[in-house]
Amino acid sequence: MKVDHVCFYVDDTIASRDWFIQQLGFRSVGSDVSADRAIEVVNMGAIYFVLCAALVDSSPIATFLQRHPPGVADVAFCVENLEATIAHAVQHGATLLRPLQTEVQVHGTLKWATLAAEGDLVHTLMERSGATSLLPQSTAMLDDVLIAQPVSGGGSTRPVGRGEASHLDLFTTIDHVVLNVAAGDLERSVAWYERILGLQPQQGFAIQTTYSALCSRVMRHPSPGGVQLPINEPASPNSQIQEFLNVNHGPGIQHIALKTTNLVQAIAQLRQRHLPLIHVPATYYAALRARSGLAIPDNIVQQLEQQQILADWQPDTPQAVLLQTFTQPIFPQPTFFFELIQRQPSHDDERSEPAQGFGEGNFRALFEAIEREQMRRGSLQNHL
Repeated sequence: MKVDHVCFYVDDTIASRDWFIQQLGFRSVGSDVSADRAIEVVNMGAIYFVLCAALVDSSPIATFLQRHPPGVADVAFCVENLEATIAHAVQHGATLLRPLQTEVQVHGTLKWATLAAEGDLVHTLMERSGATSLLPQSTAMLDDVLIAQPVSGGGSTRPVGRGEASHLDLFTTIDHVVLNVAAGDLERSVAWYERILGLQPQQGFAIQTTYSALCSRVMRHPSPGGVQLPINEPASPNSQIQEFLNVNHGPGIQHIALKTTNLVQAIAQLRQRHLPLIHVPATYYAALRARSGLAIPDNIVQQLEQQQILADWQPDTPQAVLLQTFTQPIFPQPTFFFELIQRQPSHDDERSEPAQGFGEGNFRALFEAIEREQMRRGSLQNHL
């Protein structure tokens, strides 16, 4: 099971589309209009974002945006056997918002159904055979945004037609999606994803800085390259997670990590596009150079410092380096942002194991960077 596409509910699809194009280098691959909504689709590599805005007050999008600021409404997953997946989910207590539907298209068959998740977040489950439209019940304006059938065993997709991947793409796939839930809900949410969708609990973290604290648990689907879903809960009243929950008016997707094969090059290009990114102080790189197990040449560390990129590795595989940085929130409210990530292999052979983890060694630096933004907004005081 992998991420098929992500649906954002926004106030203005054209403005949001243009932001993705101008700031991140996505391409516009389709648009659609129905009775109650306008849709714009942007694509990069195997990443598809569907941007939806309400056209009438009775639209579910309008209802969502009355409750929450703009953000992720639907993380859609691609599965191999939708009927079995839905039967299992319902048997184990899932709420089915949209029953299984089938659409026979010119070049393939598309099946879909939708489950309720945390708060107002939903998961549309998709099963594709042949080449199918990105979205079900598309009009002619979206018909040529086609997705080829999943790769056997992995549930992954590759774009064809106007969405075909380009060597110019800065990012290739979604690495992981992060969910924030209320204090006390972490274990319940972990159990839900394990019971309903078959994700398996991985490592857990408890992070505390001078000002705030949180707990996190990573969920991963066991299929090759399966979806990764870290789940966070706040552990202090003014945690950055609590600020998200307050501003978002409930749980939701905090950020999505976009994976690249060359983060230094990607960030250099994005800075030319004036993409707002977090600030990393010089003290971080002094500590990085002094860190035990550092296997990064100093000239590369200089490039990381120039582009303000964080680096991490596991003690037993110091050659497999994880590089990451983060955008500022992309909407007016301090809620959703992007992580930009590269997982370097342990050897020059790209078939070797890539860097694992989520930058645990950078958590303090990341959270302190976010706290500086909280202080700037006046939303952070020492309540630990």
